[in-house]
Amino acid sequence: MDLGFITDDENGSLHITNMILHVVGGGEFVPEAARAVEHEEFFIARIRDTDVSPVYSFEPASNTKAQIERIATSAVSFEAGAQALSRDFSRLHVGSSRDGALFIFELSTHDPEVKLYSLVKYDYREAIEQEAAGEGGLLRRIVTAFIADKKAIQKSTIVRVVGGVAELPISTRDRMKPSPEIGDYFAAFLDASRTLSDEELNKKVVEVLRTTLAACKDLLPEQDVAGAFRHAQGILRDRQEINEAAITDAILAAAGSPEDEEARSMLQSTTRRRIRAAKLEGLEFRPDRQVLRRPPLRKVRTTEGVTLTYPDEAEGVIVRREQLAAGAERFTITTACVTEDKLVRDSSR
Repeated sequence: MDLGFITDDENGSLHITNMILHVVGGGEFVPEAARAVEHEEFFIARIRDTDVSPVYSFEPASNTKAQIERIATSAVSFEAGAQALSRDFSRLHVGSSRDGALFIFELSTHDPEVKLYSLVKYDYREAIEQEAAGEGGLLRRIVTAFIADKKAIQKSTIVRVVGGVAELPISTRDRMKPSPEIGDYFAAFLDASRTLSDEELNKKVVEVLRTTLAACKDLLPEQDVAGAFRHAQGILRDRQEINEAAITDAILAAAGSPEDEEARSMLQSTTRRRIRAAKLEGLEFRPDRQVLRRPPLRKVRTTEGVTLTYPDEAEGVIVRREQLAAGAERFTITTACVTEDKLVRDSSR
């Protein structure tokens, strides 16, 4: 399972070593004791649900970063350090935010030098459990039930600590803000700021489209990489938001929505790899129509009277320019099919 922040090796070796739970909002903060690790599989699945590629980073002097480092190096106990973090979170919790349960997890990985810390603010959910018929079929009211639903997670962050030092990039989600933004009080608690703008994320998407379609050239209609690129870019330009599914759908549409399962699988797997390499996993963001605009045309006129006009993004894909000696250049154009070839009048004569 590919994740955005957690690596494949970490994902395969995750174990919860410590956990704690506090009620936040709706009254005075009451510190709780650390809990025995329970329902580990359930909570690791929820932590994976929160994982996204990082677009926020700690400020170097972040108090939350420093407190997590003190926990990781045993300068304070997990219980005392997590209580301090939870108290700070509760203090900054604004009145308009819903009450909830703040979980803090410490996780080990395959590497003894690496620890992950997950903070998850979870909705309270009221539920009714019906006991087995042999037990009278009574209904028991569960006041605080935590369900396997991403929508129940209000806020989350994942921090990686290597050798006792917390890395600056962090994985963050905030249900109350348009993704990938996080709210002011959550950002203040983390002392983190956004390091990748929507414009930069859109530029990464453009590169994913370009490299994926070039790698899958043989699967495209008439092997037209430039045409498929323009098609995919136009689809994403008109979306309300861009995410992994939208990028994959745009690639498939640009490839003519092939019905052949092998071709679809190749396109999908190549897209996933490119998305992962671009660190776009799990993210959602608005399309930047300036970045995703129709590409400009490049016009080249030579001293020999030859004029070439082609989409700018086609350079290096179907149009190759090579520098030769004494300022000369060689243009090589590779095309699946010539669609027009005729003599035209030179109006300058």
